[in-house]
Parts: sequence; structure tokens; C-alpha cells
Amino acid sequence: MQQHDDLNLNIISRVAMGDVLRRRSRDAGESEALVEFVDGIRQAISYRDLNNRVNQIGHGLRAHGLRQGDRIALISGNSIEFAAVLFACYKTGIVAVPVNFLQQPDDIRYNLEHAEVKAIIYQNILEELCSQCAMSVDTISLRVSIGDTNGAADTTLDALASSQADDEIMDVIINDRDVAQILYTSGTTSRPKGVETSHLALVMASMNTPINLDMRKGCASLSVLPLFHVTAICGLHSCMQVSGKYVIHAGFDPSAVIDTLEQESIGMTVMLPMMWNACLAVPGMMERDYSSITVALYGMAPMSGTLLARLRKAFGCNFHLGSGQTEFTPIPCIFYDHSPTEFGEGNYWGVATSIAEQAVLDDDGNECAVGEIGEICWRGPLSMNGYLKNPQATAEVRLHGWHHSGDLGFIDAEGQLMFVDRKKDIIKTGGENVSSCKVEGVLTAIKGIVLSAVVGVPHPHWSEAICAVVQLIPGTALTEDEVISYCKQHLGGFEVPKRVIFVDVIDVTSTGKVKKPELRQQYSQLFADN
Repeated sequence: MQQHDDLNLNIISRVAMGDVLRRRSRDAGESEALVEFVDGIRQAISYRDLNNRVNQIGHGLRAHGLRQGDRIALISGNSIEFAAVLFACYKTGIVAVPVNFLQQPDDIRYNLEHAEVKAIIYQNILEELCSQCAMSVDTISLRVSIGDTNGAADTTLDALASSQADDEIMDVIINDRDVAQILYTSGTTSRPKGVETSHLALVMASMNTPINLDMRKGCASLSVLPLFHVTAICGLHSCMQVSGKYVIHAGFDPSAVIDTLEQESIGMTVMLPMMWNACLAVPGMMERDYSSITVALYGMAPMSGTLLARLRKAFGCNFHLGSGQTEFTPIPCIFYDHSPTEFGEGNYWGVATSIAEQAVLDDDGNECAVGEIGEICWRGPLSMNGYLKNPQATAEVRLHGWHHSGDLGFIDAEGQLMFVDRKKDIIKTGGENVSSCKVEGVLTAIKGIVLSAVVGVPHPHWSEAICAVVQLIPGTALTEDEVISYCKQHLGGFEVPKRVIFVDVIDVTSTGKVKKPELRQQYSQLFADN
């Protein structure tokens, strides 16, 4: 009897991501759910039609032998069909594995093999890549192409779905902590880790963002980030919670972004600082109407006060910084624009959101005093279930009952969290610890520098020397002496780079992270003759 009662309780109290779409199909059925542009032509689907399409795909997957708990790899650019497959997995209890197709093929193959995916659904233009990567993965029994023809695939997504009924999938029991999706982190020093995220974490995150950013009912959101990334996926979920339309761009085009912000009456969007900066350069952008924007977010890097001031003036709204990581379903903390801080500017991450607890801990798990540097930690229902097949790494990030981010920071006298650096990116030079991020913040404030990366490289006297790798805006004339002179005016003597190296392009991962280990290796002999 107890077992039966527990089962009934789970059914009536369930927290499942697929249920969110089902609710919206009932209370906002005719409203536009998703919008995309194909060859410049606007295409949209309502909540009711999207829900029906998701049900058809779900039934089609089950007709091909996929069952709850199986894993499906999704390899595609941003599209309505991407979102439909994602929610078909949520509804059927199949685990979605969105794959970053911008990785090296060997890493893609590793994702498929490590997750033991039973099916692969891919955009037809990526068929050659997917065939190459899936060739040796013997767990795959079904290949589905998103496109007009199936090519080397077993079937097309449309053929899989069109013959199926669109009735609701009601016979799947989903527990709160059942895995909904697995996202592989963009590893720069080792194989990517598979982050298992539960239905509970996704649903709580989908409510967390609207609550903490005051997203209004019906708020339209724009996504330019790839849907295989946690930020874009969670943006989709949050938009759906408030019955808004999620406008999807296949890539980042500043002119197209400016057009969409105005024409689609966008209320919320998140972009990287370099993207926001690029939008300012679009001819005539100051003459557009952005009055619908109420939530402007940036992430993955800080912005200078000068750039923020220009953006506020151009778009007429505040710009908040959202921070987090795949392992702790974004966003656990927000730095609200114009918040009071102890030190003015800096890489502030702000305060915890409603559904997260935030602390800075020392190596023994004790909370650090105000102003004392330690590791940034969070706890709450947004936490991942763990790393797939990696209990040791999971245990390491769960020490002392907190999720350990691997980032260093401190909480100032105003209660605001300031990020200092990644633990592994702190530069130890002449007995001093230097934050690479602090130096990068000074460098990117120099006119003409579009991106910078600061690393520590071996030095016979200083142990490590600060090396700045700089990417300039094309046509900019800037010398090493000029950059170092500027740094001397804005940094302590021990924080000033010993060398500045100009490059055409700084290599980054598909999620915008600079590949610092490669830079350390590339310039490891820079001071060998000193």
C-alpha cells in the first residue's frame, strides 16, 4: 500500500518539463510559441500546433522502439524542429542529448559514445559530419534527418511524425529527479563531462528567471545563442512559462538582431558583450524603437562602465549580468544594473536568485568573511544530478554539501559577489596572485581592442609572467608600449603584463570561452632566454 501511495503522490505532484508546453497549449493555444526565419521568410507556430507536433514526434519515436530512459542525440542548428524534438523527449521521458556540432568531430563521437545514444536526429546539412561521428557508435539503431530528404538516415523527422496521432502522451510516469537532458561541457583540458540535469531543475529554472527578472506575461524573447547551449535552452523554457514567443535566429547577425528587436517587439534577450557591442555599430540603430525591451542580459564576460552607458542610452533600459554554469541550471545569481557595490566597477556577479543559495567557502568548507577570497558555491534544486559515469568528479564538486563552481570570488560589504578568476587561471607572479580577468577588463577598455586573453607563462625570475594576447578591431593601430602604458595607469605594478602579443583571432570554444590552456602552451617559451 505504501508503494502504491508513493506512486500516486508522484503522479499528482509531478514536476516535468513537458507538462509546461501542455499547459501553454491549453491557456495560450493560439498565441505564437516559436518564430524562426528561413531564407529571410518568417515562419511561426502556435502553442497548440507546437504541442500537437511534439506529441506526434513523441509517438513516432516510441513507434521506432525508443523508450523512457533511452538517450537521443540532437545535432542541429537553431530551429523550430530543434525545440519540438527537445520537448518530445521531455514528454516521453527519453533523455535529450543536444550536441555541440562545432566541436572537433572526435569530441562529437565521444559525446555519442559516452552517452550510449540509441538514436541520432540531425539537420540534413550536417549529414556528412554526423555520419562520420556516428559510424563507430554501435548503440545507435535509428538515424533521423531534419529536412526534406532522409539521405543516409533511416527516415525524416516529418515522415516519423506525420503518420502519428497528436493525442497527449499520458502513460509516462516521470519522477522529479529523472534526467531530462544531458549537456556536455566544453572541456578545454580534458574530455567534456556529461551534465545530467533533472526535470525538477529545468522547471524550477524556468520559473526562476521570470521571477527574478520580472518577465511579463506574453514577453517575447530573442535567442541568438545556439540551442545546444544551456543558456538558450533555459531561455526557451522561461519564455514558455510566461506564454511568450521565442524568436530564434540561426546565428548572430547584428543587423538582423536590430531588425528583430523592433519588428517582433522583443521584451527580453541575452547576448555576449561583444554581440551587444556589435549591435551599436549597425547603421541607423539609434533611430529604432526598443521600447518593448524590459530585460536586457549579458553573460560569460564583464562589460566596462563605458560600454554599459552606451548600451543604456541606445536601448533605453538597464543591462543585468546573469552568471552560472551548466552544472547549476542557470541562473543562480544576477548582478542587477546600478546595484550599490563596495568597489564601484569590477566583475560583479551580484546576488543569489530566489531558488539558489550562494556562498564563498574556504578549502575546509567554512564560509569566508566579507572581502575574503574563496570558492564560489551554490546549493538548491537547480543543481545537476551529477556527471554521467563520473562519480569521482561528481563527488569533488559536492564537497561540504555545496556545489563547487571552480571559480574564486568574494562577497563585498554590500552583499554583492565579485568574481576574481577561475581557480586554474589565477596567475602567481613574484609571490602575488593576479586575476587574469581583472587585467582583461582593463585591456578591453582600450579603444580598438575587441578581445583579450591573459595567461601566466613560465618565467625564470617571477615564476610566472603575465602575458596578454590581444585581438584588435581591423584597421586599428596600437603598439605593445601603448597597451602596457595604459595598464600601468590602471593596474598595480605586479598586475601589468610583461608582454603583449597581437593576433588576428583569439581561438575560442563554440560557447565563447577562450582556450587558455592552448595559449599557455603556445607561449610557454616566451621568456625562456631571460
